[in-house]
Amino acid sequence: CIFRRFCQTLVLLLLLLQAPLAWSYHLPLWELGAGIGNVQAPLYRGAEEEKSYILPFPYIVYRGDFLRVDREEGIRGLLLDRERFSLDISVGAALPVEDSDGGVREGMPSLDLLVEAGLELDASLWRSQDRKYGIDLVTPLRLVFSLGDPLLEYQGLTLTPFLDFRINRHEKAALSRYSFSFGPVYGTDTYHDYFYSVDSEFARSGRPAYDADGGYGGSRITLSASRDSKRYFVAAFIRFDSLDGAVFEDSPLVETDDYYAFGFAFAWKLFASDSGNNH
Repeated sequence: CIFRRFCQTLVLLLLLLQAPLAWSYHLPLWELGAGIGNVQAPLYRGAEEEKSYILPFPYIVYRGDFLRVDREEGIRGLLLDRERFSLDISVGAALPVEDSDGGVREGMPSLDLLVEAGLELDASLWRSQDRKYGIDLVTPLRLVFSLGDPLLEYQGLTLTPFLDFRINRHEKAALSRYSFSFGPVYGTDTYHDYFYSVDSEFARSGRPAYDADGGYGGSRITLSASRDSKRYFVAAFIRFDSLDGAVFEDSPLVETDDYYAFGFAFAWKLFASDSGNNH
């Protein structure tokens, strides 16, 4: 349906846009274009079944003093911006998981589209004098809500701090960025319940009742690269997740302790403003 297509496009955009923050570089205030992207990832963390999404998307960039819609920064509301740290409003999302005719979730309720919103603190730990290299500590803290029936329902809180090592290269007609980041994943018991708990009414042979706890939810490593020119933008990422030691590792809904996810995006820039900001 149209609504599901819209949700898939929105989530694909948010997944592709959640790359490291950019450093100071003179860029247009806004850019418009069109692109196509792909994300391949498990249905949820710990699931063996994967799904690939290939969707067109509108390329929209706005670099205002408060609101920023950007392929490097995602969708942010800038609350505080200093030389060594910034505080933002940030959002994210996760695609729904439909009812399954097989697998460990067979007969269980589907997982609705999740939206996340909260604060993100970015602290610069080190930067080279030419600002081409740097290390940041990024700490996103987000509330999570499901969109379904009921329309909006609270599903817990996530905390995903990570260290981010960056390389920023200015070339003749383009700007290239490379990033390596890693860090732990934490969630409240409400959040982990949504994915990994099994109510007694859905228990069966091989899938006993289970109540997930809050706390450590594994770790994550991400490699990403992008190239930004006046005519096009291209980016790719690969992410490795490990659930080793997670508080819900023994849930019957966890099929694997580690997995990879990857994606890419390509967009043509069709229009851009003459003025810009340094971000």
